[in-house]
Amino acid sequence: MKREKRLTKRERKAATGTPGGGHAHDHQHIHCVSCGRHLDPKEFDEPASATVVQCEHKSSFPSCVTCVDKTKALLAEHDRTGQPVKTAGAWH
Repeated sequence: MKREKRLTKRERKAATGTPGGGHAHDHQHIHCVSCGRHLDPKEFDEPASATVVQCEHKSSFPSCVTCVDKTKALLAEHDRTGQPVKTAGAWH
């Protein structure tokens, strides 16, 4: 008996119709680089509880105001080694 062909993970994600295959939201999806907390776009407005930090390559990374020091340390390591930024796992 021949096994039925299954979709690859990439094909299953594409079939869901969501960008990147993740869960769908009707708003911008942003997470803190350091802690992974979900950030709403309104958190960047005054009084800000979130901010954007740039590396030496001028790439922008979102961060909680409380995590800015850790984010800068992660970006400094990224700038020094040339490796991708080590981001925390996303959570809501």
